[in-house]
Amino acid sequence: MWNPENKLIKFIPNCEYSDPSYHLPHFYELFSLWANEEDRSFWKEAAEASREYLTLACHPETGLAPEYAHYDGTPNNERGFGHFYSDSYRVAANVGLDTEWFGGNEWETEQANKIQAFFADKDPVDYRRYTISGEAFEEKSLHPVGLVATNAMASLATVEGPYAKSSVDLFWNTKLRSGERRYYDNCLFLFALLALSGNFKIWLPKQEG
Repeated sequence: MWNPENKLIKFIPNCEYSDPSYHLPHFYELFSLWANEEDRSFWKEAAEASREYLTLACHPETGLAPEYAHYDGTPNNERGFGHFYSDSYRVAANVGLDTEWFGGNEWETEQANKIQAFFADKDPVDYRRYTISGEAFEEKSLHPVGLVATNAMASLATVEGPYAKSSVDLFWNTKLRSGERRYYDNCLFLFALLALSGNFKIWLPKQEG
């Protein structure tokens, strides 16, 4: 599932490209501490590789990431997945949680500010598919509640950011989704609620003896 040379996760095992939302350096850091000893150095390298990869995959002005991207970070437009859409929403959440658990870095704070700024003047009922440079398609978002949730979770990376509070306020005042397609939206809603309330925690392994 990982390319052994560049330490980047693949979209699926039999392909050679990635999905930016799959990059979870905060979990890889934990694996580097508690996985089988012979695997720990790989996970540490994978964490750093993923953080670097996200700086390539996210647009430098909008902060938007594509659903699929090549190993150099450029969008992979195979079957139309080179734009900001459903999978992409998780990137903001992952940046937030990485900062919460491992302190983050300047890029993660800037990334959170950029994506929150991009959506600051947009009504969730009018969220759409976007190119990563920010051009809107006619196609509406399939999961607007999920996008509200992940943008709020990005506030963990920019607590004092200009849109941090308003993003969380919007999330707080958003209802869980009902009906068709509710599963993905409400999973992201739950993750954001756990993280923003301080309850998305690292559970330490039990000590032997």
